[in-house]
Amino acid sequence: MTHTSYIFWDADNTLTANGDLHWRKHLETAKRYGVTIDPSFQTRIYHNNGMQNWLWLTTELGLAVPQDKYLAEIDQWYADHISEISFRPGVEEALNLFAQAGCRQCVVSNGRRNSVMMALTAKGIADIFDFIMCKEDYEGRKPDPAPYLAARARMEGLVGAYIDPDHCLAIEDDPLGVAAAHAAKLPVIHRRLKNDDAPATGASISVFSEEDFLKAVMSYL
Repeated sequence: MTHTSYIFWDADNTLTANGDLHWRKHLETAKRYGVTIDPSFQTRIYHNNGMQNWLWLTTELGLAVPQDKYLAEIDQWYADHISEISFRPGVEEALNLFAQAGCRQCVVSNGRRNSVMMALTAKGIADIFDFIMCKEDYEGRKPDPAPYLAARARMEGLVGAYIDPDHCLAIEDDPLGVAAAHAAKLPVIHRRLKNDDAPATGASISVFSEEDFLKAVMSYL
């Protein structure tokens, strides 16, 4: 296998296990405005960032609060509960393995910068990455390859040379993110959110457990 030198991490539910907090921040904030979000919408909440969730909650469920106010309130709720966030099992070891191998690491997230940075800062890892790209930093949205194309271009700017996609590795929990990385020609580990989730189309490897995840990581080093 080609030696891997550049690691492109997704953030939410890949580095950290924070999907439940993202669900609860919308559930509880919307409830204060008389809007009940049915559990069947949890996956939709999970796939969207805060701005997108505000839009459909407003247009479809009748949420009546300005976007800026709503985003400020969900961010405050998230900040108040940030200590509940944990790493996904194996992530700390994987970060260290990549660092010991001399890999350059970055984050490529669909999330808003304020939300992403809160989680990474709380876990003490924000400063270990060469850069952290969020929705404000590129056009398009996963599954569009634009986020990963922009991230590889930024990494090329840092190293001052062309980077072969085969020397890269993306790590994603969401099939939409896997599709984005695959479309950008990057090998990608699909770290499934649930054990019984189907492997994502385009994934080079699909795993769930800590043991299998670390085996997948080692296979690229």
